[in-house]
Amino acid sequence: MNVEINVKALEKALQRLEESLAFDLNQPLVVDACIQRFEFCIELTWKTLKKCLAIEGIDANTPRECIQQAYSIHWINDETEWLSMLKDRNLTSHTYKEDLALEIYHRLPAHFSALMALYQFLNQRFIES
Repeated sequence: MNVEINVKALEKALQRLEESLAFDLNQPLVVDACIQRFEFCIELTWKTLKKCLAIEGIDANTPRECIQQAYSIHWINDETEWLSMLKDRNLTSHTYKEDLALEIYHRLPAHFSALMALYQFLNQRFIES
C-alpha cells in the first residue's frame, strides 16, 4: 500500500485547484473548472485518507467513514466542515444547476484551506517522517 503515490497526487491536484481559484470569476468556464478540480480533490483526499487510516489499523470504507475516523483521531479539526465539503461534492457530481454551482464556488476557498491542512498533515506524518 504505497501512500506516497496518493499523497503526491493529492499535492498536484490541490495545486491545480489553487491555480483555478486564482482566475477571474466572470468566466463561467472558471467556475466549472474549479468545481471539477474540487470534486477530484475530494475523491483523491478520501481515498488517500482511507489508505493512511489503514496504516494506523483503522478500517473506513466510505468518504463519510474516512472523515469521521479522521476527526475521531484528530487528523481534522472540524467534522462539520468536512461533511459540508462532502455534501457539496455530492451536489455538484449528481446535478448541475448554475446558481448552486456559483454558491458552492464561493465556498471553495474555505474548502481548499481545509483540504490543504489535511494534505500537509498527511505529508508530514506519512512521507516526511
